[in-house]
Amino acid sequence: MATETIVSMSPKSNGEREAGPQDRPLSLLSPTGLASIMIPCCGQLEYTKLLVPSLLRHTRQPFELIFLDIGALDGTAEYLAGLADAASVRVEVVKTDTDLGIAQAIDGALKQARGEYLVLLNNDTIVTAGWLDQLVALAKMSPAFGLVGPMSNHAAPPQLVEELPYRIRAQGTGVRGQTSGEGSGARGKDVEAVEAFAVKWREEHKGKWGEVERLGGFCLLIKRDVLKRIGHLREEPWDLGLFDTDTLSTKARMAGFTLALCRDVYVHHFGTRTFAHGAPRGKDEG
Repeated sequence: MATETIVSMSPKSNGEREAGPQDRPLSLLSPTGLASIMIPCCGQLEYTKLLVPSLLRHTRQPFELIFLDIGALDGTAEYLAGLADAASVRVEVVKTDTDLGIAQAIDGALKQARGEYLVLLNNDTIVTAGWLDQLVALAKMSPAFGLVGPMSNHAAPPQLVEELPYRIRAQGTGVRGQTSGEGSGARGKDVEAVEAFAVKWREEHKGKWGEVERLGGFCLLIKRDVLKRIGHLREEPWDLGLFDTDTLSTKARMAGFTLALCRDVYVHHFGTRTFAHGAPRGKDEG
């Protein structure tokens, strides 16, 4: 089920923009409403092992998982290979051994993506019940809604949720999410606390959304039409341009799209871990 693409560098032939993967038509075999969830992994396997179970438990069909293995040397490749063999959904892995191949890796991931929606998701997140249903539902409210994001404990305002009743730690690390209150640090109970908080948050903010000027890239739904309109933002020397959501947000608004904040969806974000070894601009909160 999985395809591992080893990406190598190749020189550009000229300065002209070639048709990119975002310009390709959707496959006729792609189910309606398919979401392609793109997850960069620059190591930090302990966080990926927290994210994946939450994804498989809380994500509605149809969806597919596309991982970018960017030079991970901590067992990430082996873990993703096992996931691809066992998962009931399509799993693809695009691999580059060094940072020099990141731009091509993103191209490769976009070529693998078959979905009507592309979802950028950091590997240092934990998703909660109904997260994708709600983001897609808001995106469908208007053709003008191009980018949609959730609330989180580690994000720039207005996406920030400041007061939390739980504490969580990735097993084997000393890193804790932004929290208040006490907790045991036991992984299973901690995740349950995140999920319980997300349910309560949804009940208290049901149906609320707002138009914003910028959305963080830790969890961001992008309509394919947006990428068709603005391209996928490869801007040297920032090979992670697709994940530079300051620029993405600005260009989407300039192209006439609205950025929508789904206020009744909560996603936990440990923060600054996915790109800890070299983040693009604006990534501190994304």
